Amino acid sequence: YVYMESSVSVRIYKEELKEIDVISQYLKATKSAILREVLGIGIKSKMLEIALEKFQKNEVTAAKAASIAGVSLSEFFEILNRKGINYHYGVDELREDFKRLAIYDK
Repeated sequence: YVYMESSVSVRIYKEELKEIDVISQYLKATKSAILREVLGIGIKSKMLEIALEKFQKNEVTAAKAASIAGVSLSEFFEILNRKGINYHYGVDELREDFKRLAIYDK
């Protein structure tokens, strides 16, 4: 895949900009580099939040939720365990996940 960079204009609260400046000074990096890193962390966090919510509402299987979150199925189960979230993972979900895995193995 070839990813093209794009510029986006965003308004940032003064307090957040000060914190970005502090991080930039600590890491001796540009504000742009820090903002890209923080944005990446935030996107991953948000995708995990979406995956957990969909899984808890029985809208997706564990494998699909793991895919949304960008983690392996075992990592997803570890996250569920750490957060104390009930698995509600039955035979039907297991079958569906195995079918999905079989598709990706080909």
